[in-house]
Amino acid sequence: MTTFRVEIRTLTPLHIGTGAELRYDFDYVVHQGRTWRLHVDRILEARYDARAQGAIPLPGRMLTANDFQQRPEFFRYVATGVPRRAKTYAALRECIKDPWDRPYIPGSSLKGALRTALAWAGWSELHLPLKRNLIGHRAKFAAQPLERRIFGPNPNRDLLRALQVSDLFGPQKPGQGVGVLDVQVVTRQGFKAPIPIEAVVQQTFTGTLKVDDYLLSAVAQQLGFADRRHWLTNDFLPRLRRYARQRLEALSAHFAAFARSGVPGADDLVRFYQKLLNTTLPANMTFLQLGWGTGWDGKTLWTHLQQNPQLFEALIRDFRLQRRPKGAPPRRPGAPFPSSRRVVVRRQRIAAPLGWVVLALE
Repeated sequence: MTTFRVEIRTLTPLHIGTGAELRYDFDYVVHQGRTWRLHVDRILEARYDARAQGAIPLPGRMLTANDFQQRPEFFRYVATGVPRRAKTYAALRECIKDPWDRPYIPGSSLKGALRTALAWAGWSELHLPLKRNLIGHRAKFAAQPLERRIFGPNPNRDLLRALQVSDLFGPQKPGQGVGVLDVQVVTRQGFKAPIPIEAVVQQTFTGTLKVDDYLLSAVAQQLGFADRRHWLTNDFLPRLRRYARQRLEALSAHFAAFARSGVPGADDLVRFYQKLLNTTLPANMTFLQLGWGTGWDGKTLWTHLQQNPQLFEALIRDFRLQRRPKGAPPRRPGAPFPSSRRVVVRRQRIAAPLGWVVLALE
């Protein structure tokens, strides 16, 4: 194995969800401008009388004002910020943490982002045709035949079998770096669909990335990926950097159109993307977008699909990718897609995109 130390530094809020929603007054409460995650068992043990009649009170309603200073055992961690709305059972999307409530980045999330970038960079090199039958008709397994042509026909012969990515760990205190943010869907018409989330803000995570030298040398020919070994060796980071640059350019143009439509804060986002585009990173670093909120185009072949307009429109139609409000006119072929983005919003103004990080390998 060749082992690299991986360091990821967040540039914008990063949300990798658990799939769970925390509920106000049951899982968390708001106090003095912060969000307090409750230790439900300890609150019930201290405050609930099993002999009492009637329904069990919500844990958040068993607290007193003094508890926030005098009973730290009642709280698992405290996050900066508060949800836009704080009312009983209001939902807050939870970000992933270890058993000690410390945020981390699963290796599977990082490897998935790397796989997307490598697939995008490798598609044109392999001169693969974009055909409907290579994408399939089931949304859950879309483009699996095409992906097999890029990386290998089965897990044993998949090029990324030679790439092992560990979980990445950072903050050492419960809830350290976790903030509560208001995310909204933004279109040229403005904001809608508020989604309160937990996200990691301004933190650094470390782990390892291992490349299996044996698979890339001794048996690469037998496994069928000898012609792609360089994807994981000398051309690994350059491929990631090309992909990142293409995304930054496209997103800059996308939000420039939003700015022309008068969406508050869109011009700030354009400046953010332009700053990254004008930043010269050391050769062992690249920008990368991770986690929830990267958008449909952040998890697909993206610009390559758009090279075939007829196929692209068929995919949008067949997989029902373009959702429209009741009574809205049908999609016009060739219209921008995706037409909306998820962004962090503060005071009805775009504050930041989601999931941008700097990745460094040593």
